[in-house]
Amino acid sequence: MKFFKNFFLWFFAFLLFVSNIWGISIFSLDEAKNASCAREMLERGDFIVPTFNYELRTDKPPLHYYFMMFAYKMFGVNEFSARFFSSLFGSFTVMLTFLFAKRVFDEKIAIFSYIILLSSLHFVFQFHMAVPDPYLIFFITASIFSFYLFYQEKKEKYIYLFYISLGFGILSKGLVAFVLPSFTIFIFLLLRKELSVLKQMKIFKGLILTFLISIPWYVAVGIKTDWVWIKEFLFKHNISRFSDSMEGHGGIFLITFIFVFVGMLPFSVFLPQMTKEVFKSRFNPSILLLAIFVFIYTLFFSISKTKLPNYTVPVYPALSILLAFTLEKLKNFKYFYSLIFYLVLTSSIPFFLYFSLKGDKNLYLIADYSWFFFILTFGAVSSIIFYKEISKVIGSLFVSSVLMSLVFFYVVMPKVDRESSVRVILPYIDKDLPIGYYKRYNPAFSFYLKKRIVPLNSPDEVKEFMKQGKVNILTRQEYLEELKDIKELKVIIKKKDLFENPTSVLLKN
Repeated sequence: MKFFKNFFLWFFAFLLFVSNIWGISIFSLDEAKNASCAREMLERGDFIVPTFNYELRTDKPPLHYYFMMFAYKMFGVNEFSARFFSSLFGSFTVMLTFLFAKRVFDEKIAIFSYIILLSSLHFVFQFHMAVPDPYLIFFITASIFSFYLFYQEKKEKYIYLFYISLGFGILSKGLVAFVLPSFTIFIFLLLRKELSVLKQMKIFKGLILTFLISIPWYVAVGIKTDWVWIKEFLFKHNISRFSDSMEGHGGIFLITFIFVFVGMLPFSVFLPQMTKEVFKSRFNPSILLLAIFVFIYTLFFSISKTKLPNYTVPVYPALSILLAFTLEKLKNFKYFYSLIFYLVLTSSIPFFLYFSLKGDKNLYLIADYSWFFFILTFGAVSSIIFYKEISKVIGSLFVSSVLMSLVFFYVVMPKVDRESSVRVILPYIDKDLPIGYYKRYNPAFSFYLKKRIVPLNSPDEVKEFMKQGKVNILTRQEYLEELKDIKELKVIIKKKDLFENPTSVLLKN
């Protein structure tokens, strides 16, 4: 009976995470580069060197590429394959959180944690993406939970699971998967005045295990690329991302905390109560560890100059348990005003979206879809009606949030997707002709064209490229002025990229 219950919970989560991953095109820049890189590695039979557009890609380690390559072999190269294992790891992460909360706390808190995670549209969205974050989130979560089970039960298998998780985390996204969990554990033991536990953690053997999993690939890619990959990844995509704002993704110190608040809606409206409850329960080691992890991880990316909403998603599982722990203890008069705040917020969102989209000349046609977000408002109203019963409050927020996620992925996003520049421009490209790009282009074209797009960096190179006869050239509107003297080139179609500033352009001669 217990197995069937757990299977049902996992299956429900999986259905939510996998919802319509096949029906929305690859239009996100990160998704496009990751999915294309995996396809190129599979095409070459190369498990070591990542490339995008057949040139070295130094952004990310390879674990997510491997899972995508496996999915491509099983299901073919398509959107479903690129995202399948992300969705699967999402369901694993939710179940890992549920089972940990049940073991350390009780079944009620475990169910609440499960509900809180699945109610987060941002969390569900993250596991719809063909990016490395789903794997990082899973393995960081596994590392923190494994350590605590070792700390509590002193069973060796958990400390080895901790080191295994660190190893695969490093293969997912780099040293962040090692440094932040390790620092969290050190601060936890320091505050508990139990640094002697470090001696029980089999650090030497454990690190050998961690590095046996992660280091061989780093050495191999270093050797095969004359260490260019290592230098680029370490200095540009780690140190520079922390010390400088990259690709326009900056912001004030508090924006990372705002990302967490918005990302964990609707249940983040209870963060003030949670903060108070966590402080009261700070001598409970499980609460202390989870709170330290959430705080350190969020603070780290607040200090970082490059700020993105996905950076702090690894704290969501731990945060869901802290919120569940709080909700189990709350009395109705202590959360009523949080529900009022949520009602005001969700009543505003549809109007904000509507007028924002109405003012966008590329997305104004989908402005009416903003009213679907009133589903969240109905959940807020229902929760207020039943505010005296916490289980009904949680149920109202959960049902409305899950319904919103399903509507978002099956109704809203497909409509938005029709306006993506890649989907609009692709039918105008003659795939049998040579294809080049001038300076920059939307990387999603590489995923769909499945061929090298020749880089052209000057008008002279464009002229030389055109000597082949009829050609396609992709570029951005900002570069058209530089090509105006090439009279043979004609603008065929323009379309602004979704959720990005550039406008993609197709030129032909």
